[in-house]
Amino acid sequence: MSIRFALVVVLALGAGFGVRAETPRYLWAEIGLPSGAVAKLPDRAHELEVATAAWTEGELVLTGAESEDALRAGGTYLYLDGEQFLLGVETGAERITLRGTGEKAELIVWAADGLVPPSEAFFDLMRELGLLDAGTTISLTVKELALKLPRVPEGMKLDPTLWALVGHPDWFGAARDYGLERVGLRVRVVAEAATALAEDLELYVLNSSGSLTELLIPIALLPKLGQDPAVRSVRPPFTPYPAVGG
Repeated sequence: MSIRFALVVVLALGAGFGVRAETPRYLWAEIGLPSGAVAKLPDRAHELEVATAAWTEGELVLTGAESEDALRAGGTYLYLDGEQFLLGVETGAERITLRGTGEKAELIVWAADGLVPPSEAFFDLMRELGLLDAGTTISLTVKELALKLPRVPEGMKLDPTLWALVGHPDWFGAARDYGLERVGLRVRVVAEAATALAEDLELYVLNSSGSLTELLIPIALLPKLGQDPAVRSVRPPFTPYPAVGG
């Protein structure tokens, strides 16, 4: 297998002026997946004894761990939800995430020693799981972690925290910090819609009342929900607070 790394520095001002050294940075790449790779992931993960969290018949089923915290503490883990998947490897020196769908995925690399490409062991794991073709070329780009909520694009009817979650390199940490309820690769949201949602989005509906629909939807599908013509807005559920006084 031949893998070539190309580091491409992407700076907001092109020449690098105004970039703060203290801004957290990570490596990112988009890669194509072999045909049918995601469908084979459950069996290959079982063979390799990789701990998994799979959305199955309306619930998150863990294999090889008693809780999500224990799953991720084990160092190597795999989340599965239909065509959505997330492979994570965490060691003392690096934290690597590969997340995507049936056709493509994004590779995200954090390293304690700075901008360091993933270890060869991670690519060996990808190959054993069937997620990497021989001879693949991977170009790693340097990205900066946004310290403020990004502007929501025109026509994207998502709450700013939900839009920030979609593009965040750490879905688990971001969901926690933004106070969002996450279950596996899904997040609980409320959509205000004028009419029925698209048929494929109805799969994620928990309940509805009037114009409000509550969903537990894969994070990667939030943009599709936010662009549904029937949708007016998508936000996290309101959190009730106890009344003050008697």
